[in-house]
Amino acid sequence: MKSVFAKLLGRAGDLIDVQPVLALFLGGAFLAVFLTITLRRQAAGGSETKTSFLWLLYHQVTRFLWAVMLIGFLLAAMSLLRVYLHQTLAAFQRNHGRITQANYNAVQTIWGAEQDQGELRAELFWEEEVTERIESEDLTKPAVLRKKIVRHNITSNPFVAERHQVSLRQNARKKGSALYGGYETECRFHWQLKNPTDRDLNSIIRFPLPAATAMYDNLSAVLNGKDILPQMQLAEGALALTRGLKANEPLDLTISFKSRGMSFWYFQVKEPREVRDFALTMTLPDLAKSRLNYPEGCMTPTSVQASSDNQGSVLTYRLDHAISNKGMGISLLALPQPGAATNAVLGEIERGWLLIFAMLILGFSLASASHAVLLSVLFGAATACGYGLLADFSDLLFGFWGTAALILIPLFAFLAVFLRKFVQARTSRLLAFELILFGIVYPCIAGLDSERQTLYFNLSALIFLAFAAIQLAQRLNPNGKIKTDESAPAAASELAASFISGAASPS
Repeated sequence: MKSVFAKLLGRAGDLIDVQPVLALFLGGAFLAVFLTITLRRQAAGGSETKTSFLWLLYHQVTRFLWAVMLIGFLLAAMSLLRVYLHQTLAAFQRNHGRITQANYNAVQTIWGAEQDQGELRAELFWEEEVTERIESEDLTKPAVLRKKIVRHNITSNPFVAERHQVSLRQNARKKGSALYGGYETECRFHWQLKNPTDRDLNSIIRFPLPAATAMYDNLSAVLNGKDILPQMQLAEGALALTRGLKANEPLDLTISFKSRGMSFWYFQVKEPREVRDFALTMTLPDLAKSRLNYPEGCMTPTSVQASSDNQGSVLTYRLDHAISNKGMGISLLALPQPGAATNAVLGEIERGWLLIFAMLILGFSLASASHAVLLSVLFGAATACGYGLLADFSDLLFGFWGTAALILIPLFAFLAVFLRKFVQARTSRLLAFELILFGIVYPCIAGLDSERQTLYFNLSALIFLAFAAIQLAQRLNPNGKIKTDESAPAAASELAASFISGAASPS
């Protein structure tokens, strides 16, 4: 028994830490139950004919223990139903849109990883043979002559112009119960380079691949109109070409391929150099302007235009005589997961249900309904089971809206009408309105509009307080007239007269 009470108190403490307003409402409802039971008057002509002190004390202690037991029953019922709601949400999330890092890594292995495209690197240098003379410490011995190759690197910028075109189309991948953002790309990179010196040079041209484990299809590399792909080597995640350059020789290089990746596509000029006459055009045929999202550290496009069908967008980056280490690219937004609407609503049902439970306890207690505690638990259990049916039938009855129309709304409408059998019509209308508001309206609008959840909860809390005040006023003043104590004016007059006579008498 001690462990049960400790667990209940622990859950109550957790509720106070997480939802202090709801804890206050529930505390007020429990207080109403306690006061209703302990201060209840027995009907006239009842069996209570003995008025001895011990008899009255016995009745008060009995009522106190009965009230404590009922509140413990309410706490236990609330705790069990909250656990049921948590299990309902967890079971639904486990089978709908459950994103895990393990599944994401598996999709990357099968489909392709995020693509981080680096810029072309051109290493220009010339070599000369140098004879090195090494004198011996023994003067009788001749000097040693050694020949070695000295490499002279060219630091001048060989890039003249760049024209890159990338087309990215979304292709979502499913693993487990969730969708992961994937895409397919068609890339065409074009550079114009020139030997910046008046002498012949050697060069190593490296094109870094955007992902080490990605798949590249229709790969082609054309230099000055000739296919050079057979001459290139794949080393350290890059395509490399070694060739000589004539003095002031121009180079026209085009590399194109198809690939696929996940989450984002990123391009960056990583080497510290001047970017000349640069243009990158990204065509996103199925990503509208309103859904554009850029990776961290990216610059904004020079221009953004909608596609001809307004379903996509075209991003253009233009730079000239620029120095920047910022990247360019696009990041895919989180995909709408299966059962997203149901999941969002189920995420808000706990707060809505706690409002309902507090409303039922307080409403039935203030209305002096028979078996108010039992009715509160039964109605609370019915609403919780309704949310369980929403999760169970969401995949069978056309998603959230179909399930809400065929199961959730009829169930709550029936409960709202059924309230009339236990309380007066005036009170039943208030309770029915709160039942629909907290049980359907609030979870739906708060779950589907995540940016304003706090606003909707605060409005619901104010409505709860307003309706609680109305019910309390009806309980204290059922006839709608202000009750006055007729002896109060006489007592006030007598007190005033005694005060005046006391002030007038000589000391």
